[in-house]
Amino acid sequence: MKRLFRVLFAAACVVCAGSLVLLLGYYRSGREGSQEYAGLIRRAVSIRKDAEQPDQQLDRNTDKNQQAEIKNPPALFVDFEELQSIKADIEVWIDFPGENISCPVVQGEDNSHYLKYTFEGTRNGSGCIFADCRNEGLLTDDNTVIYGHNMRNGSMFGLLKSYLEQEHYKQFPYFDLYMPQGVYRCRIIAACRVLAREESYPTRFSTELERNQFIAGMKNQCPYAIDPDTAGEEVPLVPDGEAPLVMLSTCVGGGQYQYRFALLAEAVKVRE
Repeated sequence: MKRLFRVLFAAACVVCAGSLVLLLGYYRSGREGSQEYAGLIRRAVSIRKDAEQPDQQLDRNTDKNQQAEIKNPPALFVDFEELQSIKADIEVWIDFPGENISCPVVQGEDNSHYLKYTFEGTRNGSGCIFADCRNEGLLTDDNTVIYGHNMRNGSMFGLLKSYLEQEHYKQFPYFDLYMPQGVYRCRIIAACRVLAREESYPTRFSTELERNQFIAGMKNQCPYAIDPDTAGEEVPLVPDGEAPLVMLSTCVGGGQYQYRFALLAEAVKVRE
């Protein structure tokens, strides 16, 4: 009996030690990834001097009524020449105003490389935020899909699960995408869990009906009704069907491998 106890005790110690190593590795990779982002922000991202003033550089195609609705214009200046001198794959900078999500978006030749590598090419379990390789052009396809890990420390897409709560959505009803050709405000129209099947994430729609059915299917899975027109912050509106969609996807966690958590948004260009 004592021998059996010693064997079980030794096995338990091995399991605990292994778990500790994995846990330390997880936090180390998260810290290293955060350090890369911090360095990139110092080199290429700054706050616009006119960030708190009415935006004078709105898209010329945005009518006066829409301009008046942009109460808090995008506040960042992103130097894409500097970003792309560091990594040519950087296509977009995503920013959730008021939240801890502000980082580059890359796009690779497949959807697996950036799951385990940072944008600088360092192998890291945290990976980085990346666009679906099937997207031929970001925000030129009908639906641009962007992936990121659900980090426990809240970095990357670790905060997206907060959108399961309606109050969080009301406080943060949009996010911004900065691109070389302009800045897009993305108003969130759906937030829900979806099955983790690639075919659930279309990048193009054959007809407007197909697009509307996809949006309706996402909205029907939401835990609460989303009405962007009555959210805490009004954002520009465009005629139905004319705004490209942006879908953010991350793991649900808790062993629910068959699901993903997704945000669906409509993107409106608000600055050249």
